[in-house]
Amino acid sequence: MVNAREQVIADRYIADGWRPLRGGAPDFIMVKTDANGEIVDDVAVEVKSPDDQLSYEQQVYRKFLERHGIKVVVEVVNDGN
Repeated sequence: MVNAREQVIADRYIADGWRPLRGGAPDFIMVKTDANGEIVDDVAVEVKSPDDQLSYEQQVYRKFLERHGIKVVVEVVNDGN
């Protein structure tokens, strides 16, 4: 859900041919830090059940993040495990 100010900006981009993604972001952005709190590694994690597949939006997020050098991992887990 977006607020009125965000919608004004989204509408500008949409009018210029952009498509907003309203869902599909990874479940987690995980970071690893050193003793000083500096980020030394990061990974985006999407969690799926064995019979689930990435949605179109999730595929777009994955390509976008990987294009920008962020590792994306899809973890497949049975319910409760």
